[in-house]
Amino acid sequence: MEFFLQLLLDGISLGFLYGISAISFILIYRSGGLLNFAHGGMMAFGAFAFFAFSVWAGWPIILSFAITLAGSFTLGLVLERCFIRTLLTRKNLIQNILMTLGLALMLKGILSFIFGTGIYHLPLFISETFSLGWHHLQLTSVHISAFIAGVGVLLFYWVFFYFSSQGLAMRSFAQNPTAARTLGVPVKRVFALSWAIAALLCATSGVILGMLNGLHVYSLTAPGLKVFPVIILGGLNSIGGAILGGIIIGLLETLAGGYVSQSLQDIIPYVALVLILIIKPSGFFGQAALEKG
Repeated sequence: MEFFLQLLLDGISLGFLYGISAISFILIYRSGGLLNFAHGGMMAFGAFAFFAFSVWAGWPIILSFAITLAGSFTLGLVLERCFIRTLLTRKNLIQNILMTLGLALMLKGILSFIFGTGIYHLPLFISETFSLGWHHLQLTSVHISAFIAGVGVLLFYWVFFYFSSQGLAMRSFAQNPTAARTLGVPVKRVFALSWAIAALLCATSGVILGMLNGLHVYSLTAPGLKVFPVIILGGLNSIGGAILGGIIIGLLETLAGGYVSQSLQDIIPYVALVLILIIKPSGFFGQAALEKG
């Protein structure tokens, strides 16, 4: 029973991180209709930036994390301005996909050149002395960090998108782009801000995933693909669905790895993706209108 509860705990904490990553994907999709395949590279950039500041430079963890978030926010703005903005007027799906794939490979190559392909370990936000244990059940500091990050992202989303002018502009554009343009919503600014916030959220999930599994260029860019089962399950128009979808995928992954096989653990999210597309393409928490295009 304790083994099962530990797997549940691991799955929920992993699911929160997947959910955070999915929210950043949804922000870009809803603001510009763009599928971002550079997601994993943005997660890896944040994690390795945090490693460079906290370990190589030896700066305090909180300061390193704050600078990492600022740097990731800036990265999102740079990627949107230099590479993505020209795609807004083309409306070419193939070009959009190839551009973000190219960005993903570019980020992975840069990180591999700078940091190599070794495995690194990140310092923890919360000391292990604050970990909780009951018999063989362990609530580690990484679990606590994942829960705090998940709740923090939801609070940030609620405050920013419901009480700030920029957030209201992004919400109006996501709900009705034509009406938003008519009312004077600055489309380019909305899209740029979407990329910046998405990069910031990617960095948050990337850093905690690096604490959980270790820091490696190729293993950290892989979770960027796992965002697709999460958003398909939760629905491309549902922020709450992204968190719930992330938790479900995280639980499926850890339970499969714990009870069946570790090699099956990485396959389960994509099996779930195929089944969801067959059963309910709009996702279990999305709106049926998405099925009609």
